[in-house]
Amino acid sequence: MKVKVKDIAKAAGVSATAVSLVLNDKPCRLSEATKEHILRIAREMRFQNENHMNFTSAGRVKTVGLVIPDVQNLFYQQVSLAVSRYLEAEDYVVFQCGVDEDLKTCYHALECLTAKNVDGIIVIPPCIHSKDDKLIKMMKSLQDSGVPMILVDRAVYSVFCDFITADNKQGGKLAAGYLISKGHKKIGCILGGKEVYTVRKRLEGYKQALAQNGIAFDEDLVYYGEFDGETGVLGAKELCRKGVSAIFAGSDEIAYGVYQYAGSQGLRIPDDLSVIGFDNTRLCTLLQPNLTSIDQNGFQIGERAAEVILQNINPADQEEGPRNYYFTPFLVERESVAELVSRE
Repeated sequence: MKVKVKDIAKAAGVSATAVSLVLNDKPCRLSEATKEHILRIAREMRFQNENHMNFTSAGRVKTVGLVIPDVQNLFYQQVSLAVSRYLEAEDYVVFQCGVDEDLKTCYHALECLTAKNVDGIIVIPPCIHSKDDKLIKMMKSLQDSGVPMILVDRAVYSVFCDFITADNKQGGKLAAGYLISKGHKKIGCILGGKEVYTVRKRLEGYKQALAQNGIAFDEDLVYYGEFDGETGVLGAKELCRKGVSAIFAGSDEIAYGVYQYAGSQGLRIPDDLSVIGFDNTRLCTLLQPNLTSIDQNGFQIGERAAEVILQNINPADQEEGPRNYYFTPFLVERESVAELVSRE
């Protein structure tokens, strides 16, 4: 019977991850005595390591894992494409895992990636509370495994590693500020999950823009849901009932749902309802009229993520502590926002 990593782990009294790291000569925090113990048992069990491809002409394959919470999300598609292009140019193969915003699926993906001995892992965590105990435990366990890792887009409370994201607060401020500059005061806001890092930051920016323009914040004008079109439809229905003249959509896909609702009710964009999105994806120019949106530099974020994970895989002699990398978003003006003259 073929001997597997888990068989050695059971015999040695250690985790399968620890065995994989030792057998593949990866950096880890195990003592030399423990390493030798694992290797001795592997020899005794006549283990043959087949965990990585070994073509004669290619040699060892360098790999990076990429965990994406929602593969249909257009912004994450931007990030993923940039990561893959950058790493492929550096002779790395990218293993992408879509986890459908599910913590258990994310855990399984991380477990598989570490078992496959990837050189590093880029993680965009599932869309849950950043202080969720299970999420924190999962990310810290990944750190303890010794596999180089970084976080992208969504921070996780008390998990300290390199983190790359857009300045979401500035993005929310830009969106609301632009609508205010066009004369809108009763501005609805449709976002993803209430406790998600990016949502909280975009809402902070929205609030700041209102405050700086002397407009009171109204919690009733904020609708929470998911980053999808259905949330846009439901949110628009609720907010239009409350008389908003404009909507700040927390993603272009949410904005798409707002367009759907407006069309079903005979509302003209931007004449009857102004809309601004977030992400500046290809969806913006497919919608009619074209959607004004906040661009958070998705491709640049992906490239920086690839660059930083390589720095973690191949650290310099003088190692620095974890760093945060923030990209400044910018507004791309199109035709979905009208100047409000008489309604306010």
